[in-house]
Amino acid sequence: MSLASPALLARRRLVLADLLPGARLRDAALVLGAAAFVGLSAQVAVSLPFTPVPLTMQPFAVLLAGATLGLRRSAAGMVLYVLAGIAGMPWFAQHHGGSAVVHAASFGYLLAYPFVAALVGGLASRGGDRTVLPPPPPWPSGRW
Repeated sequence: MSLASPALLARRRLVLADLLPGARLRDAALVLGAAAFVGLSAQVAVSLPFTPVPLTMQPFAVLLAGATLGLRRSAAGMVLYVLAGIAGMPWFAQHHGGSAVVHAASFGYLLAYPFVAALVGGLASRGGDRTVLPPPPPWPSGRW
């Protein structure tokens, strides 16, 4: 059963990627595109003198991939991103890649990307990207 079969789409809400035609080829292209998008966003990096981990656009790209692709495709894209980077693709921050990244200070962030993308994708497929949270209740006494 493909990810975009009518029976499956009737049971769950659509995410943005489900609106594109073609199932398997579309899913493969979206997974590859998500990995490449995160790889490109990693090159926007600002090094800070007080931390070994640079500020990058990767967290934004991971959250955007999760919100637009859904749980499975976004998690697969982030797993592909991490595995390809460990295999030698130089698309981690500041053109780093290879197995030496496993010992870097930012490797924990990289390991979290598939889980974060899956969490955001799961929330998006449940309609969490279409609702606004209600405002918090007022302070009990009415003043601070």
